[in-house]
Amino acid sequence: MIHSAEWIEQPVSGMYTERIYDIASPWNSQDWTWIKFTDENGEWCGEFRGAYKGISVSGKYGIVVVLTSDYMFSLDIRTADVIEYDSQPSYVDITTSPKGEIFLTDGYGIEIIDRNIDGKINSTPIKYIPVNPDNLKFEGWDRNILKISCCEFYNWDNEIELYLDCDSMEWVGNLQDNKLSKSLRIKEKIISMFKGKR
Repeated sequence: MIHSAEWIEQPVSGMYTERIYDIASPWNSQDWTWIKFTDENGEWCGEFRGAYKGISVSGKYGIVVVLTSDYMFSLDIRTADVIEYDSQPSYVDITTSPKGEIFLTDGYGIEIIDRNIDGKINSTPIKYIPVNPDNLKFEGWDRNILKISCCEFYNWDNEIELYLDCDSMEWVGNLQDNKLSKSLRIKEKIISMFKGKR
């Protein structure tokens, strides 16, 4: 069973037992990603087609997700076999919550990965983000709070920090402090008024 995973530079030949993860396709790039895995037998290395974008390990769902420029590989955490893969993924960043939830972003929206009782991997978009974001990036965790950086779409000089409580799935913090534009403050006020009428 995989306990941890870490992105590394290409290792010296023979340093680790290696396993290649590749999908035959004429659209493949010449880039590769190396991930060092630790399991009960020690350390080994996975070699994945595509340039590195991110990795997440979720004991909750029993999967390891490796995101590269060419593919998003979903591995079984026990066997390290590929459960499924997506070609040419649009995602640019990935992270795992302390409770094992996996979050993905394509730079414009956020999705959460889960795995149903049949073992199929699904993704569910977060429908509401309090800004019109561009260039979303995950910046790290403070307990259950995910810090996110982005720019305001069509106002790229306006850099914004967002905070998502991943227990309640609510946005937290003072959005006024994030220097939201006047139009977005009006939008927030309208949404709040609309919700109050329900």
